[in-house]
Amino acid sequence: MKELMNFSLYENDMKMFDSDWGMIRNFLVRHDLDGLELFVDSSPLPDIPADLIEGVHLPYWMGRHRAWVDPSAFSCEMEEFEKVYVFGGSSREEVIGNFRKPLENAASLDASYAVFHVSYAELEQVYTRCFNCTDYDVLETTAQFLNEAVSVYPGGEPPVRLFFENLWWPGLTFLEPSNADYFTSLLDFDNWAFVLDTGHLMNATMRCVDEESSIDIVLGLLSSHSEDFIRRIEGMHFHCSLSGEYMCRSLDMELPEGFEDMSFNDRLLPAMEILHQMDQHMPFTSERCSEIVEFVSPDFLTHEFVSTKLQTLDEKLLTQRRALHS
Repeated sequence: MKELMNFSLYENDMKMFDSDWGMIRNFLVRHDLDGLELFVDSSPLPDIPADLIEGVHLPYWMGRHRAWVDPSAFSCEMEEFEKVYVFGGSSREEVIGNFRKPLENAASLDASYAVFHVSYAELEQVYTRCFNCTDYDVLETTAQFLNEAVSVYPGGEPPVRLFFENLWWPGLTFLEPSNADYFTSLLDFDNWAFVLDTGHLMNATMRCVDEESSIDIVLGLLSSHSEDFIRRIEGMHFHCSLSGEYMCRSLDMELPEGFEDMSFNDRLLPAMEILHQMDQHMPFTSERCSEIVEFVSPDFLTHEFVSTKLQTLDEKLLTQRRALHS
């Protein structure tokens, strides 16, 4: 199993290391990590030491499902940058093009895999949780989108193995074994696997409030799946989220007054604050966290944290790796 760290080319991440890839390399060596899972989008890649990149994370467009169900969504009155952020572009063709570019960026880095979220939740629904769709609806439109997007590549296969990640919104949650089976039955290609995000699965249950019982909940859910499904989990995003109480308490949340008339940034920032409370990205501290890893036996494990200070990232990695390997 290779152990990785999530990373991006955004200013916050690069600033922690003074934009020095040598510092990043030394940091990985010090924590006995094998490389990075790098977020890539459709932007041209700068000069990156490709040997440090083991996997990539592709963009997630929260509203793409709605646009696939109702293409008139592309005609909504909104700024072009908002259409790209929410839908992935201004038309189906543009969205597909904006998906292929990061996939090809991943191929140029010789990445072993590319993570993709199979999920749907727009800013309003972070508050209301009224989705007007089922898991199956999201799985169907995502499969349609992916089949069309990768059809242009040799053999109709993506140039990098796609890893499908669970979230706690409609789509791929890993709560129900039948959902994952249904989704993969719709795919026209074979170069795919699953990545289990432990924190996202905890969020989805809405029951995780302490670490020990949460580990039991995760193991119980995984035990309900078939051996074939578990074998298909080739990656893991490893972190702890104990937000069950908040997930339940926030079910009654209402949209802020005048929300629809706010600028996109004024709607986005408070929604992101809510998401951060739901999805805590804390390090595991209990050595029993290794039971999850042993049960799944992934090829790649990414220690996935959100940090803006190097000292904080350092402490989280030390804490979680100590728990995992004790």
